[in-house]
This record gives sequence, structure tokens and C-alpha cells, in this order.
Amino acid sequence: MRVNHEELILRNPALGACAFWHFSRKYADSKAGAAPSLPYFLLAAGMLFHRSTVDKIRRMQFESGVLKAVSERPEIIAGLQGRVEQYHPAGLLALHVGAAAGILSREGGDGFPIFRAQGNDLPKDIRDGTAAVVDIFSAARRLGAWFAMDELPSLAHQLSVEF
Repeated sequence: MRVNHEELILRNPALGACAFWHFSRKYADSKAGAAPSLPYFLLAAGMLFHRSTVDKIRRMQFESGVLKAVSERPEIIAGLQGRVEQYHPAGLLALHVGAAAGILSREGGDGFPIFRAQGNDLPKDIRDGTAAVVDIFSAARRLGAWFAMDELPSLAHQLSVEF
């Protein structure tokens, strides 16, 4: 068994696709039906694939916002730029799996593609999970709500991330 076995399982594309479904659904619910673009998902991957970040934000209020999370736990942004860069392949793969499975739809247009959650809930076979999976889904919903509050340049500035 590899030393980072659990970490590799955490970042599997099927789990990422389901987490991104929750992220996209809550983003749309919070922003009058608008769907998030690709950079939002890559930023979310850098946060959702980080246990400390998930542990902090999964329990927070939807109205709290990303600034409150960062002020209470500054390690969320410490190393976030590196995590976004490191996890972008896993994030892209998760988006591909989600689109291939039909839980996310990719829509083109000017600029970056957007990914919209399909349906009102995930299919029953992939809806539930262990406590760790439920924590990731909870964190993804909060990020979706929080990211919908700000435009990408402002959000990237708040999180000290450059694209």
C-alpha cells in the first residue's frame, strides 16, 4: 500500500464529479440559475481536496462567506495556490467524468466553459456515502453558495490565488 493511498482515493474522479455536482447545484441556486465556469471548479478542487479546509467549511453557515472561513482558519489560503495548481488535473478529470455520466452538462460560449448540475439530486446509487464523503459534499455546497456571492477576480483576490 502506498503512503498516500487515502489521499489518492479522496481525489478520485467519481467522487470529484459528485462533489462538483453539489457545488454547481448550490452555485446555481444561489445565483439565479447561473452556472459556474471552469476556473471556479479548479479553485474549488484546491479546497475540496484539502482535509483541513473541508473540516472547517463543512459546518459553517451558508451565509458566512469565504472571508469568515479564511479569517478563522488562515491555513485555508496557505498553500492554496499550490493546491489549485497541483489538483487541477484531478479537477478536470472529475468534470469529464461528471459530463460523461450525465450529472453535469458542459455549456460553451464566450470565454471558459460552464458546467451545470443536471437534475434535482444525484442518482440514488451515488447519492449517499460515508461520513467523509458527506463532509466533502457539505463543503462543496457551501463553496457553491459562497462563490456565487463574488465574481472570480474578487474571489481570487480574497483567496490570494492567481489564474
